[in-house]
Amino acid sequence: MKKMTKKQMYLYGLPGLATLFTFTMFTTYGLYFFTDVVGLSGSFAGFIMTIGTVWDAITDPLVGMISDARDPQKGRRRPFLIAFAIPFGIVTWLLFTSWNFVETTQKIYFIVVAILFYTFQTLIDIPYTSLSGEVTNDYDTRSRLATIRTFWAIVGVALGSGIMAYTSFLAPFVGSIKNAWSVCFAIFGFICTISILIGWKVSKGYENQEVIIIKEKVTFKDLLNGPLRNKAFLHLTAAFIFAILAQAVFLGVLVYYLTYNLQLNNMQVSMVNIIMWIVALFWVFPINKWSIKYSKAKAWCISMGIWFVCMIVFPLFILKPKSAIGPIIMTSILVVGLNALYQVIYAMISDCVEVDCLINNVRKDGIFYSMATVSQKIAAAIGVSILGNCMDKIGYNGQLATQSLATQHGIALLFIGVTCACLLLSIICMMTNPLTKKRYQDVLEALKKKEQGQEVNIEEFKDLLIIKKRR
Repeated sequence: MKKMTKKQMYLYGLPGLATLFTFTMFTTYGLYFFTDVVGLSGSFAGFIMTIGTVWDAITDPLVGMISDARDPQKGRRRPFLIAFAIPFGIVTWLLFTSWNFVETTQKIYFIVVAILFYTFQTLIDIPYTSLSGEVTNDYDTRSRLATIRTFWAIVGVALGSGIMAYTSFLAPFVGSIKNAWSVCFAIFGFICTISILIGWKVSKGYENQEVIIIKEKVTFKDLLNGPLRNKAFLHLTAAFIFAILAQAVFLGVLVYYLTYNLQLNNMQVSMVNIIMWIVALFWVFPINKWSIKYSKAKAWCISMGIWFVCMIVFPLFILKPKSAIGPIIMTSILVVGLNALYQVIYAMISDCVEVDCLINNVRKDGIFYSMATVSQKIAAAIGVSILGNCMDKIGYNGQLATQSLATQHGIALLFIGVTCACLLLSIICMMTNPLTKKRYQDVLEALKKKEQGQEVNIEEFKDLLIIKKRR
């Protein structure tokens, strides 16, 4: 395979800024934007953030299948980047723009825009992440590419984390807080489009034009056959789902917890978020080192374990009202888990594709990445939807400057209890993942034998695959 220079690798990772940045901003500030800026109820705000997932359940596997089946000579992945870079930037802006419609029209507008956002995000993210499986088949290089992609995503999130401070500053100049949110996300949308176009340009020549494609008719059952028989992928997906739930709850409640439970102002809340994501830039390197030295699964467990401990120690014993120092230290440490969430998982998916190649003669990167992505979005949507309904149940009112003691206790329970429960389940799922670094090398050796026409005993990989018994 053609090797990338370090400069090319860093530029290749830029689209991660667009896809992961926008998704993280939506899950972090979407609920707050809809409840406190637009004025919608928490339950309907959760519904808006959930509705796109229903659509995603169809589009993610479909885009993966279409991407896998495209003519390699014309490009299976890169054409999606150039075609949808501009629409993605536009819908990013529209997602956080309120036009002051009447309530019913406003609700319909945000539902439609949310569906468009998820659609364009899929059309960019699935082909882009699938491309990494064609760029290299080296275990450690994939970790580095995922690290760079995560690095750029964190740069974007760090930039966006000051949104509450930016909007407070801009509001007097643009007329209102609503207009300020719109202006900020117009700028963010432009940055996203440029980053995608750069990734498209630098990835020229790295698509595998000799790959075997699926030409026969493929049923939905056939589509799922590979992922559902892949034990390593099933463990990975379960760990990913629980971690995404933890992320959705943690980031979704963080603004409320800092504002009402710790009584921080908008500038302090922005400072906590900005510093957290700036520090996150430095965490990508230890995670990459752990992945290479130990394994990706162990790097995941270490990172999530640190997050879990911080969620217990700091809120229960260290954090104090009206002080931003404690939250800054806490988030600066636990953000290692938020980093690993994407940095490790997307480096592991291509490894699972190689396991699948033991029983299938075609690479299904698009299918595997789409299955992981739809799991991510479903988990996030479920988390945010439940969160929105819980906020209504505990009596939260976004129009009040302070919340009742019972509401604050409810926010703390969501923030600490639910996040920790999800993290613990994620760690257990990854600890039991059978695809170790050594087993991955065994898979590569077996694939080389297959290419040379030698017989491979699939029974030797029954720890990695669900092998159908012959009748």
